[in-house]
Amino acid sequence: MSTKQKTLAVHAGTRLTGSKAVPVSPPISVAAVSWFDSSDDLDGALDGKDYAYARISAPNTTLLEEAVAALEGAESCVAYASGMAALRSLFEAQGFGPKDRLVMPADGYGVTRALYKKLCAALGVELHALKLTDADAPARIRELRPRLVLAESITNPLLRVADLRVLAKASHDVGAAFAVDATFPSPMGQRALEMGADYAVQSTSKWLNGHSDALGGTVSGSRERIDVLRAARILAGDVLGPFEAWLTLRGLRTLPVRMKAHAEHAAHVARRLSESPLLERVIYPGLPTHPDHAVARELLKDGGPMVSFEIRGAGRPEAMRFLEALKVGRPGPSLGDVCTLVMHAASASARRFTPEEREAAGIRESLIRVSVGLEDPDDVVDDLLQAVARGVAR
Repeated sequence: MSTKQKTLAVHAGTRLTGSKAVPVSPPISVAAVSWFDSSDDLDGALDGKDYAYARISAPNTTLLEEAVAALEGAESCVAYASGMAALRSLFEAQGFGPKDRLVMPADGYGVTRALYKKLCAALGVELHALKLTDADAPARIRELRPRLVLAESITNPLLRVADLRVLAKASHDVGAAFAVDATFPSPMGQRALEMGADYAVQSTSKWLNGHSDALGGTVSGSRERIDVLRAARILAGDVLGPFEAWLTLRGLRTLPVRMKAHAEHAAHVARRLSESPLLERVIYPGLPTHPDHAVARELLKDGGPMVSFEIRGAGRPEAMRFLEALKVGRPGPSLGDVCTLVMHAASASARRFTPEEREAAGIRESLIRVSVGLEDPDDVVDDLLQAVARGVAR
């Protein structure tokens, strides 16, 4: 098969081993248990060689894992019931003990921070939140000598772009595993493993699914690393269901064409928004004004599908009025849909930050995050600007 991503998105994960029939659209296999005429076959299936019990393996999940691995350029992939379940499993696979250290973004996704704070506290692990785009971040990693470094390809919600190559080298220099939550660009915008990551994490609920109708998460990497995660998933049971796997695989088939359009629309939206006097600043990696524009041009295939901006002079009341005034965009706490989703960062993605953590991250009450959809981009911009005007009107 071709190794080109557009072809892989359509054809990877279509054939189950051992069957000569290849449905164009894979059937949904809802059976949780299968039986065998041969006890030897059953015994092998309980070791994962066939499908005996859905907590061990299941056809739809297998197909999705094969497809995601192909897009990520990975040897293997394991799927979970949510992106947060994937991140938890990743943490637990590192064998943390008291006084070990973990490094993660100070300005990243608030729910990941809250999860890892809780897991670290339970084990006596030191959590160090750093701005990984700072020039001294690699030196700090070498100084701290952590067991795990977690980065985000594009941070949520400030859209900063760290140089993953530099962070990977710093991590590996001190024996740390390097994981990247690459949800925002998707594998179409960046292959984190090619930048030196040991693990590439996706919340498949977002761009890979593309229609907001299935939760899920994946971790991709070497076969050796993923086998550890898969064995732990069998015990923990945080498996992806067949319907969710099927819906996500269906969405993945159109990922290349969707992501190209989302990024083109986002670039147009960002350019027009940057002309508005109602906005304090517009944050988009594809704009020359972005602080990491040069890095983004090297590490990302395009500027990405996300835009953030700050409403001039706005606090929370003005931001809430802005959300209520939207007519095209939908005020929803997620991203990756065909429709434009808009959220107030401080009360959504950064909701579980303490006020001090939000301030340190630079997440203000005026910050809005936009997942740009497939509507006409001028309609999206016009809607955002009219809503901003209504939000700040006295």
